[in-house]
Amino acid sequence: MLEMERYYAKRVEEMRGSDIRDAFKLTEEPGIISFAGGFPAPESFPVPLIEGLLQGLFEEDYSGLQYGPTEGLEELRYEIALRMRADGVDCTTDNILITNGSQQALDLICKVMLDPGDLVLVEQPGYIGGLNAIGNYQGRKIGIPMDEDGLRIDVLANRLKEMAAKGQHPKFIYTVTNFHNPTGVTLSTTRRQGLLQLAQEYDFLILEDNPYGLISFGQEALPHIKTMDDEGRVIYLGSFSKILTPGVRVGWVTASQPLIRQLTIAKQGTDLCSSTLGMKLVLESIRSGKLEAHIESLRILYRRRRDLMLQALSTYMPAEVHWTRPSGGFFIWLRLPSYIDTKAMLPFAVAEEKVAYVSGKGFHVDGSGQSTIRLACSEAFETDIEEGIRRLAKAIRHRIEAAM
Repeated sequence: MLEMERYYAKRVEEMRGSDIRDAFKLTEEPGIISFAGGFPAPESFPVPLIEGLLQGLFEEDYSGLQYGPTEGLEELRYEIALRMRADGVDCTTDNILITNGSQQALDLICKVMLDPGDLVLVEQPGYIGGLNAIGNYQGRKIGIPMDEDGLRIDVLANRLKEMAAKGQHPKFIYTVTNFHNPTGVTLSTTRRQGLLQLAQEYDFLILEDNPYGLISFGQEALPHIKTMDDEGRVIYLGSFSKILTPGVRVGWVTASQPLIRQLTIAKQGTDLCSSTLGMKLVLESIRSGKLEAHIESLRILYRRRRDLMLQALSTYMPAEVHWTRPSGGFFIWLRLPSYIDTKAMLPFAVAEEKVAYVSGKGFHVDGSGQSTIRLACSEAFETDIEEGIRRLAKAIRHRIEAAM
């Protein structure tokens, strides 16, 4: 058999599999309650709406089955620009590029921005998809810790000062500002302002990823960092995956026109264009006036699941375990005693207690995070949440008692 590895590019050495995807392999047995996948709840998909929209599309013409422009359908870009302006972002259709979900946007930005060895600031813990995109283009990731108010701006300021003294300059920082994946926390307004000030002082860009922002549980929406940007320093990513359905694979980038043009050129060599059918579905869901009502139903659904999980955690978890209390989104972050390795505990939790999760280690770029867990409350059935947390608490308690 041919040794294919001899033909790989050197960048393959930096590519890493996702711990989230790997965890799915352990959840295939019947009876497993899984909190591993941060997927939308299938029962939340607006099937009747999509069926009606599809029928209407094909009654008019078949353009949804044809190739589309690389930038995305102009009508959809116009609608997105309207929504961004309503949020306070100064933009036009020319500032919008449609992508195959936010993940493609991450890939395109890294492809355009990064040379091997370029420094990139990331949250620690940070979103695995973003970390992997940076690694695929051989960016050097520098982790900045987080707390209940998001990215630690004080630590970032000190790190930037140290880097500047060594002649080191980051290209950009990647941040998930609202209802963060994996921790669930939200970056405070004061810290958003502080981050932009540091970016201006040390001349780096901000990649602001916001896939969960509309899934708020009552908290007043905080201003995007992009609303404070008057020089094109902030690149904003949005997505319809969490608020309509991920299967349509429609996301977008809002950025300066020169960067949008360059990203468009990069996209031409990647996939020519996004799915025209997916873009048409998103466009018509907006025009129908029914998307906002659907988003409100998602807020109710996911808030109920968040509440169930928080209540179960309070009821069953040992006193040594601590967790975040997100005000939106899909995730809750657990911190266990430092002597517990949650990745090593996972096979035991699956085999003995029939419960699955994602270890927090893969979200850290420095090899730490062994004693943390990401729980997704979005996809699990409501009737399973309490029992799943009870099982997980039992597995953790077993580890605590074994260490005594």
